[in-house]
Amino acid sequence: MMSESDRKQAKPVTIISGFLGAGKTTFLNELIVHKKNRRLFIIENEFGSEGIDAELIAAPHDGIFELNNGCLCCSLNEGFSDLLKTIWRRKSEFDELVIETTGIADPAMVALPFLANPNIESSYRLESVICVVDAQLIEQQLAETEDARRQIVFADLILMNKVDTVRNGHNKHLEALLQSINPSAVIRSGNRETGYPFTELLALSRNDFDHKIAMECSSGNAAENEIENGHQEHHHRGLSSLSFVFDEPFDLEWFQHRLMMFLRFQAKDIYRIKGVIWAMEEKHKVIVQSVSKMLAISQGNEWKTDEIRRSRMVFIGRDLKSKGIEQMLKQLLAKRTHK
Repeated sequence: MMSESDRKQAKPVTIISGFLGAGKTTFLNELIVHKKNRRLFIIENEFGSEGIDAELIAAPHDGIFELNNGCLCCSLNEGFSDLLKTIWRRKSEFDELVIETTGIADPAMVALPFLANPNIESSYRLESVICVVDAQLIEQQLAETEDARRQIVFADLILMNKVDTVRNGHNKHLEALLQSINPSAVIRSGNRETGYPFTELLALSRNDFDHKIAMECSSGNAAENEIENGHQEHHHRGLSSLSFVFDEPFDLEWFQHRLMMFLRFQAKDIYRIKGVIWAMEEKHKVIVQSVSKMLAISQGNEWKTDEIRRSRMVFIGRDLKSKGIEQMLKQLLAKRTHK
């Protein structure tokens, strides 16, 4: 596992996703202006008339477009991992990496090198995946497209855009819907006219979401049970969101092995696994998340002396059965392992 200190030395990365027409590029352009004191390197899946504002572009050079605030931009037109290595040769020229995906891209595939490639992970630190949604159209998109569902499920932050186009009561309904689909996401709203909550959005990091997961998973205690385990479940058009909390440590080696096998056979039905694990004999929290058929495990912050140690996990996928997953997790608890 990559240590917390190593991760802090890597270049921070933000991925911006969202379905076609959600307003990703508008948000990106405003982000560039907001971060005028930071040198950004921007990767766009598609560079063209719908890309970065022409007014921001100073001149192209070897496929790298210079922006007039000192930032750099390029299009994703070659192998992604190779592109990241090429960009790393210019690491002295930028402070952060920002990636805007296409409207139909699966952000998990864009995030994959940062979470599962040790060579990339040592250079770049994935800070957050922001999904921009069109408040007026997202319900229809969720009903009709797999792409929109995957983008919301993999987001750390969901930005409800164009909220001025729908009535206030519907915004509250929409926020509750998005939260039920992705319980671990932080949801905020904004638009170009009234402004985006950049200060709040940029203050959040993937490694801060253990608190968010804690709030979402704490649906109550099974008071007298040997395991004080609470779980929530939400269902939307065949999409299931299951949240679990366990008050006993896991055997990390067995946990990792079993979940990798689970993903291998159940990957088509699993959109995302995300959790903060209390592992036996580990001083640090363990961050667990799935990316396609792979399981990424990294070291989180150290447990505080007065902090209650708990494991919290969220499973999101198609028609998931809470009883079966809960039973599997219970078998991986340290004091039950191999019994």
